[in-house]
Amino acid sequence: MERYAVDIVLLPPDEIMSKSIALNQNLIRDNPPKIELNTENCIPHISLSMGVLKESDLEEFEIALVTIAGNFKPLSLRSSGIHTVDVPNGEKVSGIAIENSDGLYNLHKEVMQLSGRYLTDDATIDMCYSPPPVEEVTLHFIKNYREKSAFENFSPHITLGIGEMIDPDFTHEFTASVLALCRLGNYCTCRKKMAEIRL
Repeated sequence: MERYAVDIVLLPPDEIMSKSIALNQNLIRDNPPKIELNTENCIPHISLSMGVLKESDLEEFEIALVTIAGNFKPLSLRSSGIHTVDVPNGEKVSGIAIENSDGLYNLHKEVMQLSGRYLTDDATIDMCYSPPPVEEVTLHFIKNYREKSAFENFSPHITLGIGEMIDPDFTHEFTASVLALCRLGNYCTCRKKMAEIRL
């Protein structure tokens, strides 16, 4: 039975997508190009949940996501600069920090509750989307999402890439209205959209 490493995400609007891609291009000039953002197969996103989904549950899971999306209006969000974190393999990863509004947190919580019924955390490299090759550190994020990145630890952001941004100033207000289910690739990039649902 096929099983996929997946990410349930909120997609930013075109303007923020373009800005994220431009920042990523600046970043990879002086850092490893392990994350090369684009709108087709390495999509800028705000993760709400991740884990492993059985192919046989895909249709049912998508229907449940449609139900959740129907309970929300497009979300007004605000970025609050660019933050850099250390990851377990010793690299630094930069991302756009997103303020955790009530609406965003409630959407995250509902998606996580649904994920608890369908997703597992026993990800392996072969469950991830490739190419490019998937590094072991990717599994750390998937396996530990519920414990380290969800609920009280939820820290919404748009990952930009490997390395530290020189200018951390990035403050924008925007509206996000698209929920998506994506297959995860290296460094938990959104490599392939499996479903797209409007709030």
